Amino acid sequence: MTDTEFQPARMPANEERRLAAVKRSGLMGSKALSRFDIYTELFRHIAGVPVSYTGLLDEARQYFLSENFTGCLTGATEVARENTICQHALLDTKPVIVGDMRQHPTFKAHPLITGDPHWVFWAGFPLVTAEGYVLGTICAVDFEPRELSEDQVELLSGVAAEMVLSIQMQTDRQEQTARDCERILREFQNAGLNETGTARAFLNLCMGQPVAREERTSLLALGLALETETGLELSEEGATLKTGNGLGPTDYKRAVSPLKNTELLDAMFALLD
Repeated sequence: MTDTEFQPARMPANEERRLAAVKRSGLMGSKALSRFDIYTELFRHIAGVPVSYTGLLDEARQYFLSENFTGCLTGATEVARENTICQHALLDTKPVIVGDMRQHPTFKAHPLITGDPHWVFWAGFPLVTAEGYVLGTICAVDFEPRELSEDQVELLSGVAAEMVLSIQMQTDRQEQTARDCERILREFQNAGLNETGTARAFLNLCMGQPVAREERTSLLALGLALETETGLELSEEGATLKTGNGLGPTDYKRAVSPLKNTELLDAMFALLD
């Protein structure tokens, strides 16, 4: 390559583990990502720029979770990793802020700078997990040179951190849901609920929904239901299976309500007044 060609970044030292963290998020190629728009809107507002976007990078591409390209790159949902500016932000956990990319040796030959839409300012803030893996970036772009103040950098870093927290909470929740499903399936199988129809009938009974006649017979035979004067009900074994898998009411420890704190109540009423 020559100095008139854009140079791809070297691979991060922890690339294999970083890629595993990206895949674990389950966000690459996903849809309905409007929940991330708040972060790009905040980024655009705080930085005072016309363009903001955020995306994750795997081994082949950068996938945009949210973007406001303001008339440029219309309809883009992803870009090949080797063509991204953001690949250079995977090498460190600190933001990469370039006041004028036309003068920067790494970026000046990039097509987004040399041609339409002629980006000039770029700030890429890495999305860093608690383990130190950079999933991707959230970025601010302008068509003219600019600088960010220390306060802006601090606020933008906070937005990036909040976005990562949201991603990690979602990842933890989906993994917990998968574990719960696996556990419930195992418990259902142990209880003899091996057929999809019978398992669905048991769930219907748990929710007070009608159960088909042929499935009633199966549930009765498994000892998970019993006939009463008012109709089909869960047996003691069925009720245990229901509550043991979080499908019914359980006993929760009562936490001390903050509304029992008289000082807090007084402060709240003072605000209302």
